[in-house]
Amino acid sequence: MSIIQIEATKPTIKSETLFDIFGFPMTNTILMAFLITFIIFIFSYFFIYRRSIILPKKWQVIYEWLYQTMQDLVNKIAGDRSIATKIFFLIASLFIFIGFSNLLGLFIPFLSSFTYKGESIFRTPTTDFNVTVSLAASLVLLIQIESIKKWGILKHLSNYFKFHEIFYGFKKGISSGIMGIINFLIGLLDIISEFAKVVSLSMRLFGNMFAGEMLAVIILGFFAYAVPAVWMSMNIFVGFVQAMVFGSLVAAYYSLAVKDV
Repeated sequence: MSIIQIEATKPTIKSETLFDIFGFPMTNTILMAFLITFIIFIFSYFFIYRRSIILPKKWQVIYEWLYQTMQDLVNKIAGDRSIATKIFFLIASLFIFIGFSNLLGLFIPFLSSFTYKGESIFRTPTTDFNVTVSLAASLVLLIQIESIKKWGILKHLSNYFKFHEIFYGFKKGISSGIMGIINFLIGLLDIISEFAKVVSLSMRLFGNMFAGEMLAVIILGFFAYAVPAVWMSMNIFVGFVQAMVFGSLVAAYYSLAVKDV
């Protein structure tokens, strides 16, 4: 007895370039990101101008509950209300954008059926490593800039180049000087850790979402409905969790960089 199969396109790591605009390649992941941004804008406009303080509707109650839940999460991660207030809209925007990126293709599966010159017009942005690494690199750079604004350039650099540890260490004695050298080397390792944050944030998000799409294609190739339905449900959960993890880690890194010791 043969098993019913469903045709599915095997995803590739590299996104497909559809056309160029002034020499800038427009890929299907960029177009999907524009579509997601437009949808978020429409939702935001609808919420701002259709909300009611006196008689809120069910959708407004859900939005306000989500807003309060995200705010409480950021407050707990930051550990400081002033820091949480400053970064809340950044973290919430990340959560919403990444969440939409991860889940829109699952909720509207026919998006991939729109093609241009044989290539799919829309592709999940978080399955493109260029997107995830750009997000991670820009956010780590933002954290560095905020740390410089908070502590000043010299204080910021002293976290990585701890020459003062060696100088004051040897003034106290040989053993303290040796410890100063060790602390200096640890500071250099912290530079590597900043690059590791970019790799960690980008690879975690990209790896989970790309693997989810790849496994979905494999499962669809063997089974028709039952198993794919279970897998899609799991993929929705993973997409939501990855959005929350990415935003939470950025909030934690930001708080550590600017919080008073």
